[in-house]
Amino acid sequence: MGLVTNDWKIDILIAISTLCLLLYYKIKSIYTYFEKRNIKYVKPKFLLGSEPDGPLMKIHIAESWDRVYKKLENEKYGGFYHSILPMLMIRDPEYINDILKTSFEHFPDRIFHVDGKTNPLDQHLFFIRGNKWRYLRSKLSPLFSQVKLKWMYEEIENCANIFVECMKEIADGKDVDMKELLARCTTDVISSCAFGVEPQSLKDPNSEFRQIGKDFFDPNKINMLLTFFRIVIPRILLWFKIKTVTTRIRKFFLTTTENILHQRRSTGLVRKDFVHLLLELKEKGSVQIDTKETEKNKTHDESTKENIELTDTLLAAQSFVFFIAGFETTSTTLHYTLYMLAKHKDIQDKARKEVQEVKAKYGQFTFDSLKELKFLNNVISETLRLHPPVTMLIRECTKDYTLPDGTFIEKGLNILIPTYSIQRDPKYFPEPLKFKPDRFENPPANGTYLPFGDGPRICIGKRFAEAVVTTILARSLDKYEFDLSPMDKRGDEDIKLNPRVPTSTPLHGLFLRVHKIDHSN
Repeated sequence: MGLVTNDWKIDILIAISTLCLLLYYKIKSIYTYFEKRNIKYVKPKFLLGSEPDGPLMKIHIAESWDRVYKKLENEKYGGFYHSILPMLMIRDPEYINDILKTSFEHFPDRIFHVDGKTNPLDQHLFFIRGNKWRYLRSKLSPLFSQVKLKWMYEEIENCANIFVECMKEIADGKDVDMKELLARCTTDVISSCAFGVEPQSLKDPNSEFRQIGKDFFDPNKINMLLTFFRIVIPRILLWFKIKTVTTRIRKFFLTTTENILHQRRSTGLVRKDFVHLLLELKEKGSVQIDTKETEKNKTHDESTKENIELTDTLLAAQSFVFFIAGFETTSTTLHYTLYMLAKHKDIQDKARKEVQEVKAKYGQFTFDSLKELKFLNNVISETLRLHPPVTMLIRECTKDYTLPDGTFIEKGLNILIPTYSIQRDPKYFPEPLKFKPDRFENPPANGTYLPFGDGPRICIGKRFAEAVVTTILARSLDKYEFDLSPMDKRGDEDIKLNPRVPTSTPLHGLFLRVHKIDHSN
């Protein structure tokens, strides 16, 4: 009897050993991907990839990929491995422009995969693919036009005014990191415009919208693991039906959207926000599209009809991503901009002078006056160059493609465009670590400045984000002066990024001192 038991254990041990051996050789085979194709690449360490410090969260992933970028110096492109995932890094601006724009039909999708039943809030523009993305993008784009943005501007202005009033509480010359106050401000802007609720977070730091935002970006182990899976093994989320947000977050957004839509329909209330525009879109209901109408160069004739129903859940997903993506990236941009202005007082003074001249011309800040704040917009652009909230663009090759130099790229390969590194490359931006807004007096070359992406998948909320940031900065500069805190000892040292957060969040606080400007003189 004992012999049988031992035989069973030996069989299990042999099976496990064989499986581990097969897995080892499979991974070793993956690591020959670029070598077999004669593409220069950065050699990986087993399981950890070409630059282990990023996946191990010793440094931010953007800084990790920046090392890859520098190791591939003088190459237009090159291979590397993110853990066990082969990726092609595109370094040359002409190639980048080609992938994002000219040859977009070969690279239309991001690498994410969505299970709408398990994760209904994942059915948004940033994640979805193929025809569903094409249809929703075409229908949602007019919602972010200049005309619609001007129509919603009243909500942005209201939140900006509340923010300026709240600044009185910190305008006492004490050391303050404005990250949380700015996050509460942009939470109010987005929740007001995306969900049609009255601003709450600036008045109440514990408001539900603010707490939900904190929970989503909490750098806990589960969130970090989900981020890893989304990039390295995205299909694992589908196979095991893994939920990508907590039950609390999912219920909050689905219930909030359902209640707001019901209230609007039953009362006929009209509010100048995203919800009203979504309701107008919803009236079209279910729409049948033909793949042949949305895909170029389609040659096969099988049935390609697909129904896309504009359900309340689908609309909730769009509001969800508008909120999640909008408040974090916008507050991060404001955070960095105020710090850079405090660090460079001559630039701050020049921006304030422009702001006050424009205000005097119009009598107040208006939507139309924003376009005249040219220097302030250059300041924002320079901040986004140095500190882009989203540090890279990732695309999947969905159709075999040949690079301009004749290199064949097969369907399924993931493409990475290192925004953070390109925007800090001295070839395109001389003295890249210096804060020089005047460099945006002329538009940068195609493929070198990509904080919002480019091409058909450029950030749909670009104009909205620019309007929010410009409005809040203009009002802040008009009323307050910003100085560096003596606590800030960085000098010319670059700002270190938090490796546990996917966006470019500072690892340590950006402390300022805020003073109210006396306009009586």
